[in-house]
Amino acid sequence: MGTSIHCIIPKEKEYSLEETEQRLNDVFKRLKAEFLHLKEFGHFTNNELGNWFIVSAQTDRSEYLTGESDSFSIDIYKKVVLIGCIERFSSLYFQERNISEQLLKIIIEIAKEFSDSDRLLIGSGGMGETDHMINMAGDNADFDQICNKTIELNGIPAKELNELYDKSWYLK
Repeated sequence: MGTSIHCIIPKEKEYSLEETEQRLNDVFKRLKAEFLHLKEFGHFTNNELGNWFIVSAQTDRSEYLTGESDSFSIDIYKKVVLIGCIERFSSLYFQERNISEQLLKIIIEIAKEFSDSDRLLIGSGGMGETDHMINMAGDNADFDQICNKTIELNGIPAKELNELYDKSWYLK
């Protein structure tokens, strides 16, 4: 189930392109041990240095900031932030993979940079399950609208990561 991880959070803070890049690089510096762990045990993480590259982008529907750094990406829309990771979605709940704790910690720390809320939606990306989230974010939907649509499409979310064996999304 799922080839990547997509996380949506409410956007509560506004930062310039430069500030955004700096804040993301600061997360990498603070969590160096977690990134080194991902580099050693993850399937796709090759660099623990951060070095985020952020640019302005535009679709016919909206303007947003987008960027990436090694195995993570970010899209900052008007009302929500999409955090992506190319590590497998199953890495969040297969304890044998030995990276779930680090992945979740990194995602939560990135989320804290753009939201005071601890609300987050994590979905299984790469196979169409999160396409609606991306489309809705680009259409300026808010966090609650995206959650409601995800419930409509995928049913009740997991409340604990170990429930992801049977579900394709988690809601905190």
